[in-house]
Amino acid sequence: MNGSEDEHYSHSHPHTSRLRPQITMRSSFLCHINSKPPWRVMFFGTDHFSVHVLQALNENRMSGSIKNCVIDELCIAHPYSKKKSPVNRYADFCGLSQFEWPFQHVHKGFDVGVLASFGHLIPAKVIELFPHGIINVHPSLLPRWRGAAPLHHSILQGDKNTGISIMSLEPKHFDRGKLLSQKEVQVPSNSTTHSLRDLLGPIGGKMMKEVLSSLPELSASAQSQNTQDMDITYAHKINQTMSFIDWNQQTRVEIDRQYRALHQTMELRSEWEGTTVRLLEMVGLYQQPNISLDNSSPAGLPMFSKGDQILWVRCKDGWVGFKSIMFKKKMSASSFHNGYLSKKHLKGVVFRSISNNLFNQSYQNWISNPKPS
Repeated sequence: MNGSEDEHYSHSHPHTSRLRPQITMRSSFLCHINSKPPWRVMFFGTDHFSVHVLQALNENRMSGSIKNCVIDELCIAHPYSKKKSPVNRYADFCGLSQFEWPFQHVHKGFDVGVLASFGHLIPAKVIELFPHGIINVHPSLLPRWRGAAPLHHSILQGDKNTGISIMSLEPKHFDRGKLLSQKEVQVPSNSTTHSLRDLLGPIGGKMMKEVLSSLPELSASAQSQNTQDMDITYAHKINQTMSFIDWNQQTRVEIDRQYRALHQTMELRSEWEGTTVRLLEMVGLYQQPNISLDNSSPAGLPMFSKGDQILWVRCKDGWVGFKSIMFKKKMSASSFHNGYLSKKHLKGVVFRSISNNLFNQSYQNWISNPKPS
């Protein structure tokens, strides 16, 4: 754990000294089954969204409030990785016991499992270890955006509303369990994947605490998801092909959504003079070019504006701007102009349009298929 991460966690919890001691968990023994909170919980998670939920549960455990406490014991299950995940780092800092996934031994003594952004199917034999099952918190309004990347796809599609769904976990399939709780949330304008994650994560943590406080009652009244085909979409993992820009076919709004959805995971890409380039620091659509640009210019044409130090590129219905570019090395828009665009033999050379199938029927077919080819 580096200093900045320690500082973040210390700030997020005032009782830092109480977080350090290792908590001993009973890993394989017979014990009574709790019928009401506080619960003995095993948490399954990996990423920053997971940490928001885990932190809410851990702070409840540490609160010392008998009346509002829903967590008695807490540990995490995590897949092995050479690089520690955000959940690993948080558990290390807080002294939470950790079990490596997949399990090598049967772990009993827990009442319920909580899963948030885990990325691995949990088999029935593991779910059955928990008397109250495993409940999953998911950042979308299911059945919209089942799968691995709901936040990315919500922004790519320009969704006005999203939310949090808490469901029971079913084996063999992702995100198809019965709903215990659901909350709709408006997507703020200009959201990025990370800003939307950081908005929904704390909401998910709060909702999970509420669900755990009334778990038996909510489990008994859980509702099946709407199975109308038109309501179901699948948030398949993003891939590098999705990061390329099709200057001929994409509008300014589509490129803006593509950037906000993807750039914190992978930069937007194009090709110039046979070399793949990465376009960085896109400016907002509200910003107008500081130079006169010809809207009859070919798609993909780059133009440098000295007044605002921005590289403008022609797309289907106008121009989009970037402050820097990765071409062999990272450089400012000004350096790219001085080193390349200003050269006589390179004037008029356009960025190549490369299809990404993000804003056409191919994308709609892809997200409608639970198992895309």
